[in-house]
Amino acid sequence: MTNNMVETYNEKNAVKYRWNQLDSLMETEKLDVVVVYGKGIITQYGFLYYFGGYYPILRPGFIVYAKGQKPIAYYTTRADSYLAKKMGFVDDARFLGTGDVIHSEADLYQQIGELINSYEPKKVGVVGLESMMSSSQSSMLKNLVDAEVLDITRNIEKIKGIKSPDEQEGIRQSYALALESFDEFKTAIRPGRTSAEIAADIEKVARAKGAIDTLIFVEEGPYFLRKPTSEKITNNSLVTAYVELIDENGYWVEKAGLFTVGEVSEEEMKLAQSCVNAIKEIQQTLKPGIPINTVAKIIYKHTEKLDVNMGIWHGHGIGVDHDLPILTDDDTSLFEEDMVVSVHPNYSDKQEQYGVSIADVFIITKDGAESLSRGTYDIIKL
Repeated sequence: MTNNMVETYNEKNAVKYRWNQLDSLMETEKLDVVVVYGKGIITQYGFLYYFGGYYPILRPGFIVYAKGQKPIAYYTTRADSYLAKKMGFVDDARFLGTGDVIHSEADLYQQIGELINSYEPKKVGVVGLESMMSSSQSSMLKNLVDAEVLDITRNIEKIKGIKSPDEQEGIRQSYALALESFDEFKTAIRPGRTSAEIAADIEKVARAKGAIDTLIFVEEGPYFLRKPTSEKITNNSLVTAYVELIDENGYWVEKAGLFTVGEVSEEEMKLAQSCVNAIKEIQQTLKPGIPINTVAKIIYKHTEKLDVNMGIWHGHGIGVDHDLPILTDDDTSLFEEDMVVSVHPNYSDKQEQYGVSIADVFIITKDGAESLSRGTYDIIKL
């Protein structure tokens, strides 16, 4: 274990760190009130969960935090307010609204606006104002609040992107469950089994050990990114398998690898080995101070003679939902110590007959990067 690790995850310390960071931001930006908005979908629940410890399945939630006051959370069903008080970090979790996911939210925003105005603020920062709220929701809130209202999503993204030692330990714990779940692919993937049957086996392990949400992908063909279906795995195929999950401690992690079922073509093996070689070099290269797009350059280097189509971006920050940085081709900003990133090279051959992807999570340390997969990327032969 490295010096900045802790032996057990301390949620209380992790939450205290987050709220202290928010207090510092409010002081720096001269914010009187902060509103945190979120709802139950990946990339949109994270801010609400980060500060509140609870997010609704479908509906929106809000945390209103005035300087020097205790935060107040609002949810649109009685069930959500009950569960938030039972499971979350904000003691005062209130029911407000009708739980309707289709019709007008005017009454909900009216009452939130009245609460904000009761603090007589001059400047209000809203997380998700321009990025997650619809234009009508954003306009409604601005019109109801008697103060300057600005989007502070980017500011909070920067806070979320740097992980405290306790948060890093929480991510390690989540990843241990992802590794255990991923290991089930070795016995679950067989010719003639459907991707749905295989995913059910992995889901059983993850859920039984406490995962509160999952994405399981298992595919032959050029791209992995679809929910499991009744399509069967064939013999002599190259298979990409993914486990993405949130452990009960709240951290989202990703683990993926490659499997060969029977004998596969030389072209497929070249593509697969290039993916292995790329992520191995990335593991050895990652460290504070190098440009974000170094990851992209390494992937392109290992595929330059293979004529490929790139799939989704090359990775992103990981933690409570997706975080900064986004590992794109042109981001020249620098990796920082205590960032935690998922790297997932993903591409197909030019004719889109087969494809490859591997995912690992790395904690950027003072001198390099810690691989939570422990650097094991070998293609698994079944």
